Amino acid sequence: MEQTQSLKNLIIDIENQKIFLPEFQRDFVWEISKTYDLFDSLIKDIFIGAIIYGIPSFDIAIREIDNRKKVTKGKKRPPLEIKTITKEEIEKLHRLNKNNFRLVLDGQQRTTSLYRALKGTDEVWFISKNEDEIENSTYENAELEDLLLEISGDQETDRLCIKLSDVWEIEMSDYDEDEIKEKFFYQTSYYIAYKDDEGFDAKVEFKKYRNLRKRIADLFKSEKLLSFYLLDMNLEKFVVFFERSNTRGVQLNFIDILAAKLYTGNFNLKEKIKKFENNNPTLSLVPEIIVRSIAYIKSSPKEINRNYILTSLNADDFIKWWDKLCDLYKTVLDFLYQNNFIISQDWMPYENMIIPLMNFLNEIGGDFHQMTPPQKRFVEYWYWNSVFSLRYSGSSNERIIEDSNILTQIAKNKKITSSSYFNKLSKIQTLSVDDIYSFNKKANAVYKGILNIINYDNKGLMNWNNDAKLSLNSIIEDHHIFPKNYLNNSLSSDSEKDLIDCVANRTLIPKIQNIKISDQTPSEYLNEIQKLNSDIEISLTNHLIPKELLSGEYDKEFLIFLELRATSIFEIIDKLLIKNKDKIREEFYEEVKYEETSNVEIFSSYRNTKATATFNPTTTKIFYKGKLYDSPSAAAIAVKIDNGASEDTTENGWTFWKYIDENGSENKINELRIK
Repeated sequence: MEQTQSLKNLIIDIENQKIFLPEFQRDFVWEISKTYDLFDSLIKDIFIGAIIYGIPSFDIAIREIDNRKKVTKGKKRPPLEIKTITKEEIEKLHRLNKNNFRLVLDGQQRTTSLYRALKGTDEVWFISKNEDEIENSTYENAELEDLLLEISGDQETDRLCIKLSDVWEIEMSDYDEDEIKEKFFYQTSYYIAYKDDEGFDAKVEFKKYRNLRKRIADLFKSEKLLSFYLLDMNLEKFVVFFERSNTRGVQLNFIDILAAKLYTGNFNLKEKIKKFENNNPTLSLVPEIIVRSIAYIKSSPKEINRNYILTSLNADDFIKWWDKLCDLYKTVLDFLYQNNFIISQDWMPYENMIIPLMNFLNEIGGDFHQMTPPQKRFVEYWYWNSVFSLRYSGSSNERIIEDSNILTQIAKNKKITSSSYFNKLSKIQTLSVDDIYSFNKKANAVYKGILNIINYDNKGLMNWNNDAKLSLNSIIEDHHIFPKNYLNNSLSSDSEKDLIDCVANRTLIPKIQNIKISDQTPSEYLNEIQKLNSDIEISLTNHLIPKELLSGEYDKEFLIFLELRATSIFEIIDKLLIKNKDKIREEFYEEVKYEETSNVEIFSSYRNTKATATFNPTTTKIFYKGKLYDSPSAAAIAVKIDNGASEDTTENGWTFWKYIDENGSENKINELRIK
């Protein structure tokens, strides 16, 4: 029978050692973007699937929920506690209370993700809409779902944001209002950026912060938030459950729904997808990329979300654009491979990054040979910084639109006038050699980026067997340089073993055939390969691997090897991203210079009513309804009062008012602010 529970009770039960995992369950592997999606679903009341608990009637080894920080060099992560609980102990606990002990049989990733976010192990932020973006309501009266812009790993300067673990800490502590202000609210980027601005009322903004915090805390306490089943299971049923639990269900996806709509308009989307795949057997088509690109081209202001696609695009749009955009898609992938940005399509860090490149390519005429050297420099910088800043993790629609607009400007040989854009690109995850050690999962974009940037810097990676450049359709694996089994047997400490899967111990090559590797030293299996390829040293150097591995010099020096290779990797990142940052900004940024009389058409929306005005960036004055206001905030307050707000209302005008730039993109007037 399905039951419900609150997120708060789930977390408390984990802390009180009432919820465990079977020891044999797989490790926590979710990327942080899935955590963002999970909380987005909870806030929007989208069913996330039931958690299935089991009460076994037999002895079983169990372990705790993984709340450890990510792996870093030289820091030993505490081992997860593993213990055996007997049938008698389980029965004793359940005589007191049936919920005193239960195992998570299905839903481990969700449960662990929720726990890590609320305890602050993983940083998860609620990014709030500004008041003018809330339809048919005010900030105080809107539903939590209507207040949500996105769930993210970083706060935004232009918006009120709150970290979910802060909400949890406040909820579980006895802080007074002044302590909440000092410890949490005053530390937000939003408060720090605008606290001295006219029109920014700290009391009002804190009231919003407090209101938002209470709403999120109420969400945590909702008894109907999480669904679960509690199963009493004997050993036989327990085994059968795990054999069958991951084989159920067929999901109807977004493209299936769109195809059904377009079919009635005489465009057979499924047939078009099949035709592309038949004509291009070495490429994988991601239909959503073509679909979102059509939406970008058609919309103004730019919209590429699923709601816009399903309601606004029609068969004629697809008849007009599908084939051309498929050609651009192929050209972009070919460019990325030929210029060594990707070693294969499977190893591309973010598929959605193809969309801005397609729009750039379309603007320059469909041929990358038309690209100028400055344009190439910017595309290179944009590409790698987007990967290493995890720019496309989580909700990526805004990033796709913003980057498409920026690359369109670059394609037109125009400067970038948004200074904040360069700040966003510079938030990379690898600012030191030590940061390299924390990436150990293929699903992570930085992990893929590191392996690809080696390929880029060396103008292509070589096959170890024959020194040939790896081809786009090569079947490639992220090979352990020091074999995993060998290290498990030779390393003594857990902190060293935590680094076995580190990206610095991985490289991209085709599967090595006919050579036993797993238990051998690096020198043993590499010397076997050398019998096939006498120039193996060249291939190793190409992969940033010291050729001394062949002599056995590093067989017992895994950590020294790891440091050498991590340092070599970081030198590439430092050269292409970190040291290049100021040069790129100087070359491509231009502050907009306005004449005293220059005005920009602006607009806002409050309580679903649109207001228009003109803004002078030089004087910062706004002309609205026949009256000149001295500041954006004063004009914003006037709009709110005109639409029913009280006389003592406040508003930050720099985020309230917006304008449409020459690319059809909607921006806050803060972008026009003269720094």
